[in-house]
Amino acid sequence: MKMKNLKLWSLLAFAMILSFTSCGEDEEVDPNPDTDCPELSFTQDGKELLANFEGAETLEFYAWEVTGESLGEETITENEGTDNQGDNKFSLENLEPGTYTICLVSESTTCTLTDFCKEITIEEDTSNDGCPDLKYTKEGAYLVADFEGIDTLKFYAWNVTGESLGNEVITENEGTNDQGDNKFSLESLEPGTYKICLVSEGAFCTFTEYCEDIVIESDEDDCPALSFFSEGTTAVASFAGINDVAVYEWFVDGQLVETEDINQGRDNELVLGSYDPGSYNVCIKATTEDCPQGVEFCDTVVVREGDGNGGGDDCPQLSFNVEGTTILANFPGINNVAVYEWFVDGQLAETEDIQSQDRDNTLDISSYGFGTFNICIKATTADCPQGVEYCSEVTISEPDSADCSVFDVQYVVVGTTELVDARTIRLNMDRSTVFWSIDGVDIPQSVLTQGQILALSDHITQPGMYQICYRGVSRVCGNLEKCIDINFQGL
Repeated sequence: MKMKNLKLWSLLAFAMILSFTSCGEDEEVDPNPDTDCPELSFTQDGKELLANFEGAETLEFYAWEVTGESLGEETITENEGTDNQGDNKFSLENLEPGTYTICLVSESTTCTLTDFCKEITIEEDTSNDGCPDLKYTKEGAYLVADFEGIDTLKFYAWNVTGESLGNEVITENEGTNDQGDNKFSLESLEPGTYKICLVSEGAFCTFTEYCEDIVIESDEDDCPALSFFSEGTTAVASFAGINDVAVYEWFVDGQLVETEDINQGRDNELVLGSYDPGSYNVCIKATTEDCPQGVEFCDTVVVREGDGNGGGDDCPQLSFNVEGTTILANFPGINNVAVYEWFVDGQLAETEDIQSQDRDNTLDISSYGFGTFNICIKATTADCPQGVEYCSEVTISEPDSADCSVFDVQYVVVGTTELVDARTIRLNMDRSTVFWSIDGVDIPQSVLTQGQILALSDHITQPGMYQICYRGVSRVCGNLEKCIDINFQGL
């Protein structure tokens, strides 16, 4: 009996040991560490990727990782999440054309690693393949357009903006259609910094521009920019504002030789015909109320053998300048020519006689209307009995007037780029008033949406029908607005 009880107790003890062993093995199994991973995802909106998965706003850490053939071994990494105060976006703007693998990756104490990847292709922008390579250089008080193809380009324009202009945009049209001179004068601009652009558009160029920041310095002393040129043995003073400088002086090799006083019938010339052959340092100097410290301009004038007052037939070197509809005679020794005549298209128009109180050395052709005229000045003197003349063609153009009927809004596809183009480049638009809208909803204003081109892929992600509207205020045409229905293909 005792033996049976002992066996029973032994069996019970062995069963309890097995039970405890089984419980211990269950407790050692780890929980699945990846049961709390976020379901990462992103979508593309134009040139931006947006992480829009559930919980993106509260996830402590995740990152963008970008690889591609054009990057070689490099991997672009951009951290996101509440720990990094990210914006849940990745810009494609700085990526070269090509195919990239772009991933969202995340890890945490409850998620070993999870990712979401897409292949994204960046297309080469071919929308402006037919555009000229616009360029200009600064030459004194002018900007000069000097790019390849300028002589055959039908249209381009100067656009000038700056803080001192407020919302105003200065526009000056150029090109073969406008008979421009390919120059922009800086003389009328107040001191300050300006963004000055060349812009162009055409049948094979949606829009292109070249811009520089140009600084107009403040000239506190406002000294005149003295200058002269030499014609043979005669030095002729010629500088902006010469008639506002009451008195200036001529110096030869440091010696004062002549004073030009506006109240004493000055001729703005210094004749060196009596000087021996050689090189002379000739200067003009002036002191004005706005330039009390004085200013000077010097240059070398060479007198050669045979120069002087003799020499047989000494005909005056006639010439004139054109300022709008006013023709201004301007040549060395003008006050030594007692009489000369103006001709327009071969017809005598006016006689300039030094004995006449009406002599002003100018010819006004405003009454001749618009067109191209052959203007000549002719003179006969004792030293030039056969006579001499100088002629040049002068064109008086009709003043620019904007053709408001050119305004239009068009859907354009260039390569794989879908655009809407507002034809406003010649209409002097106030950019601050320009708005684009899609299906009645205004697109927030930015530098890219205040112009005449709207890149649809930047704002629309799904193919379909959309109504695109443009509105703005033209300084010459007033309020402009037009809507068109387009079929966005999502190329």
